[in-house]
Amino acid sequence: MVFDVFRRESTDVFWIVGAGFRVRHAMFALPGSVYTGAWVPALCEMWLLIPSATPFGQVPVTAKYTEQCAECELIVADRGHRGHVWDF
Repeated sequence: MVFDVFRRESTDVFWIVGAGFRVRHAMFALPGSVYTGAWVPALCEMWLLIPSATPFGQVPVTAKYTEQCAECELIVADRGHRGHVWDF
């Protein structure tokens, strides 16, 4: 997946499940640029703890969670962001 960070008409957001959560929240930080155990703010201003990476060959535990934060969804829709689901 390629992200065009120079594209001006919309911004990419990443839907992640923070450690200890069961709902996806949207964040601006590019996954992989944030280390395990870091706290990052979601668009709804909830702070998310970045989970540890899943070992190669295994399915991430968070892959089964598809529910998205309603407040984040509204912000993404209002601002025209492009969303990407991301599992660690």
